[in-house]
Amino acid sequence: MDAHIPSELTRNVEALSGAEGRAWLKSLPSLLGRLETEWDISVGEPFVNGEYNFVARAKTGEGSSCVIKVAPPRNDRDHFGEAKYLKTHDGMGVVRLIRHDKDRMAMLIERAVPGRTLTSTFEGRESEAVAPAIELLRTTSRKLPHDLHDIILLDGWFDGLGRAAATAFPAGYAEKALWIYERLRTQTELIGYLHGDFHPDNIVSATRAEFLLIDPKGMLGHLGYEIAVFLNNFHWWQDDAPDIRERLDAAVRPFSEAFGITRRELREWAFAQMVLSAWWMYDEMPDLYDNDVAKADVWDV
Repeated sequence: MDAHIPSELTRNVEALSGAEGRAWLKSLPSLLGRLETEWDISVGEPFVNGEYNFVARAKTGEGSSCVIKVAPPRNDRDHFGEAKYLKTHDGMGVVRLIRHDKDRMAMLIERAVPGRTLTSTFEGRESEAVAPAIELLRTTSRKLPHDLHDIILLDGWFDGLGRAAATAFPAGYAEKALWIYERLRTQTELIGYLHGDFHPDNIVSATRAEFLLIDPKGMLGHLGYEIAVFLNNFHWWQDDAPDIRERLDAAVRPFSEAFGITRRELREWAFAQMVLSAWWMYDEMPDLYDNDVAKADVWDV
């Protein structure tokens, strides 16, 4: 096992988990070594975007490419939610789960090849990324499995935003986001099984399908939230463009038409999701927070 631990992963694990996280980081090389033996794999270099989990290239003893993903302390809900989502979809629009060690929160996952993200595929022609995203969302949108164990609740995420009232987090943004959520969550016909982190860098090119999803959260929630994650990352992808509002309008329209959610509602979902994301940064890693919540104004709601 020759993979190094990315500095960004180290920073985030220490910030979120303190001494427990440092102990996990110290033990990670030996854990990976044991998994290499037990799963008959060789672990290569980690991916550069592994910020909260150890994610690396790997090969089976037969030479097939795959990905190993190991979750640190405090990522257990995300880890089990991801494993459940991958098992439920069984390769339909998402990468396949090959092996899973629940106790050590380790997964061996199909590697999508060539694995180019939507952002790299459509750099400079960003508007063209919307159509394949919509098609993939159609493929993966489904009702919840009968067993709801290990499924994250979107209600819980917004309940957490309610704690912002007792902090210096900008109150007007939090109150508005919660008002939007409480009103739109009543559209029960649009509640389903969400990926939960549906953005352009989690959509990658593959050989058995044009694109596949990676890194799901696996959650119960409103489809508008799923689309909002894409729209906000679509915004961050090109937020320095002088015509950003026009670009966002052009992205909102086809999502609205495809899934029967009004453009106004999608913009409200995008506002609420951006505020929630900013709250997480403020709440969990305050040293890295930089008034990100103000960017939600781009949605003009």
